[in-house]
Amino acid sequence: MKSIAIVWAQYGPYHFARVAALRQHAGDMTIHALELANHTGDYAWQRGSGVDSVITVCPNSVYEELPFNKVFLGMRRILARNRVEVCLLPSYSPKQCLAALLAAKSLGVRLVMMNESHAGTARSGPMGTWIKRRLVAMFASALVGGQPQKRYFSSLGLPAEKIVTGYDAVDNDYFAGRADAIRNRRSDFRLQYDLPEHYFLNLGRFVAKKNLETLIRAYRKFLDAASPRATHLVLVGSGEDESKLRKLCDELQLPQYHHPPGSSLRSTLNPPGVHFYGFRQIEENPIFYALADAFILPSLYEEWGLVVNEAMACGLPVVVSQNVGCAEDLLEVGLPNAYLNGDAAGIQKFGLQSRTRQNGFVFEPDSVEVLSRGLSCLAENPKLRVAMGQQSSRIVKKFSCQNFAKNALHAARLATQ
Repeated sequence: MKSIAIVWAQYGPYHFARVAALRQHAGDMTIHALELANHTGDYAWQRGSGVDSVITVCPNSVYEELPFNKVFLGMRRILARNRVEVCLLPSYSPKQCLAALLAAKSLGVRLVMMNESHAGTARSGPMGTWIKRRLVAMFASALVGGQPQKRYFSSLGLPAEKIVTGYDAVDNDYFAGRADAIRNRRSDFRLQYDLPEHYFLNLGRFVAKKNLETLIRAYRKFLDAASPRATHLVLVGSGEDESKLRKLCDELQLPQYHHPPGSSLRSTLNPPGVHFYGFRQIEENPIFYALADAFILPSLYEEWGLVVNEAMACGLPVVVSQNVGCAEDLLEVGLPNAYLNGDAAGIQKFGLQSRTRQNGFVFEPDSVEVLSRGLSCLAENPKLRVAMGQQSSRIVKKFSCQNFAKNALHAARLATQ
């Protein structure tokens, strides 16, 4: 095996870091980084170093608008020209990914499926599941997120011994290093970004599945519980639900603070409320993570949730919906060891024993009550936040880009056996 291709819809910061690690571990194998298009409607990434090493199948195109035939012919030409033997592909849908799959299959290339889906994100009926089984059977092996994903694709007929975990990774060293540097200058960054002394953080798109309405309602309930600490809620992102979220804040009589890039607003001395920071590039995100008290991801469903990896790499406790694909693997069962020697009454006070994990809490995504109790518990227990943050740093090391690279190569080898 001398020539491997790894394909994504469009390369962004996550992908560059993973491919760099893959090339470090590839030895004398050539790694071809392929993207189907260099623009996408979902993400406004600014792409820096690494772009020159990526082959774009359909240049000057928007991924969502690509016709099937253009992807099929472009993929077939590039794979043949580079004599690719194994191709790692991001699933089998939508039609653009299916075209790439069929192009590789037509050349006899061995296929590795990269996927984050699990039973909680499956939306197919009996006929859809039948079709999925046929598509999954076209892959020789798979690289998936974690245990829920492995169980799901095993249920669709892919042998468990051909499924490798560890697909979802971020550049842990980058986030950890940036977080440390920012905390060393915390006063400067708080002033520059007008960040509160204490806040809960959510970072991502403002769309329905992110369930931010539940987070805002839980935050209102948290404030009504008369927590002794003035903790704000910071939302970093943008999307179609933004006006709805702002309207909800008005209905709940929550103060709102808006911080578009370049804003000079100074609001941190005002009453606790909801801060809207808009979309930010990955270079700025560690600032928000580093100075937060905890990270919250309340999604109704989520294939994985790489923002949880980022938050953990920055040493934060995380509060994650049990429907998020990473919850089982990234939130380990039990109390943090550093806290077991102390007083666990803080957790018992809020009735969170069954939902407590080493590095945070899990909760049902429709439970405003449980989420608000989790927020109160973290706000009232700074030692618990520290202990959980330390466990986050430990756990996320198992999900590094280096681990991704080793497992991707293992999956490639399995595909040839």
